[in-house]
Parts: sequence; C-alpha cells; structure tokens
Amino acid sequence: MADSSKASGGLFRTDGGVRATSGLDVSDPEIPDAWAKVRSDGSEETWLLLGYEGKSKLKVHSTGGGGAVELLEAIDDSQVLFGGLRTKEGKFLCLMCSGQDAGAMARGRAAAHKNAAFNALDGTVDEVCGNNKEEFSDKLSRVSF
Repeated sequence: MADSSKASGGLFRTDGGVRATSGLDVSDPEIPDAWAKVRSDGSEETWLLLGYEGKSKLKVHSTGGGGAVELLEAIDDSQVLFGGLRTKEGKFLCLMCSGQDAGAMARGRAAAHKNAAFNALDGTVDEVCGNNKEEFSDKLSRVSF
C-alpha cells in the first residue's frame, strides 16, 4: 500500500500542497479590457485573438467585429493563437488555432497553456479548436457570429 503522507505529483494534488500551474502569464490588462468589449452587447467587437509574447505570456493580438472572414485573415499558420468570440445567440466560445507551421515545442507548450488561456476569458461555454488554419476555419464555419 502506498504511503499517503507523500505528496502526489501533477496539477491535481489531493494532499493540500501547492498545485502546479502551467506558468502562463495572462496578466496583461488589455486582455480583460478587450474581452469585456467582446462580451458587451453594445460593442462592435465580436471576437478577440491572443498571441504569445515570448514563451509564456499572452497579449492581445487582434480584435474585430467583421465575422469569420475578418477573424481568419488575422490568423496565420506560423503561430499559435487563443481567443474568444460572441455568437449571434449571445453565447461566448473560446478559440485555439495551432498553426501547422508553428514549432513542435510551441505547439506542445500551447497545449499545456490551453486551460489557463481559456480560464482568462470569463463566461465561455464551449470551444472552437483547430490544428491548422484550414481545420480551424472548417470548425468556425459551424458557428454563427
């Protein structure tokens, strides 16, 4: 039988010890400000993209209100982007596009950062994710915003 007095590893500690984090920095004050605009019914912005500044900090990459075409123009396959959008039904979705030309380490790091990035965007109910721009575009086409 395992000694229950030893700390268990991973993000989900049950021994009361400090839980590990992904190390993603989402402290940029522009992130909640831009997200508040997307969430506001009176605002033209309907989507927000967050990009990396360095290896572990997110910043606002772009925002817009022009729908899927405009959002897809802001994405290229050389980077990993997170974000969120407001649907026509008033629901909020998280976004993640892992560019196929982004490095393997960047894509892996982004996978570890996904939950922290999504948690920075309050009130979301679902997600749209793609492993490249084409896959992301296909999944985004099923969303009305």
